[in-house]
Amino acid sequence: MHQINLEQFQGPLDLLLQLIEKNKLQITEISLAKVTDQYLEYINDSENLAAEEVADFLLIASKLIYLKSKYLLPDFVVEEEDGVDLEKQLKIYRQYYEASKLINKMFVDKKKISYRRTTIYKPDLSGEFVPPKNLTAEAMIRAFENVLSRIKRIVELPKVVMARAMSIREKINHIQEILKSSNNINFRDLIKEKNNRTEVIVSFLAMLELVKQKEIIVIQETIFGELHINKNGE
Repeated sequence: MHQINLEQFQGPLDLLLQLIEKNKLQITEISLAKVTDQYLEYINDSENLAAEEVADFLLIASKLIYLKSKYLLPDFVVEEEDGVDLEKQLKIYRQYYEASKLINKMFVDKKKISYRRTTIYKPDLSGEFVPPKNLTAEAMIRAFENVLSRIKRIVELPKVVMARAMSIREKINHIQEILKSSNNINFRDLIKEKNNRTEVIVSFLAMLELVKQKEIIVIQETIFGELHINKNGE
């Protein structure tokens, strides 16, 4: 694989933007699919990722794998999830990135910055607070309770049950169980009940892993045609 040296990056979008620019590509879904392997290689080799940042890098990695899978299987349509797509997200990030460089240059040059003189407010601390003579502890408690009664109660948010994601190992076992009773299966039949994008990606990766382990043979008779999964008879 062609190696590209990158500058120090800050966050997954910064790494992705550098890969796009180093390869002299436009920000499109096709370009993002092309740099997927390089992105995965960098986060796999990086030893400086903080634990709290790993989830962000893996989220972007899953989106890249989905884009690459979509171009390998262009005739298969998966219902899109809500949220900003990766292409638009990266374009917005680049706008902020370019703006930050411009602002930094302005501060360094000190030529295009104008300052407005302001009057610093200095409070008069010479006086003292003198409570009313008839103020009692009971009166202060009643006033405080009155203020609390006007505050709206916090509404308890509804609980949301997160759907369990199937692992690649579980999907490999699932394919192996199917092939015990049948020597072949179509990939489309394997995922026909899957409306979740993540499960489709996991199924595809599980199939590739079984090919790598030489347990199955995948045949595609035409470009973009059906993928036929056959048990390896060796």
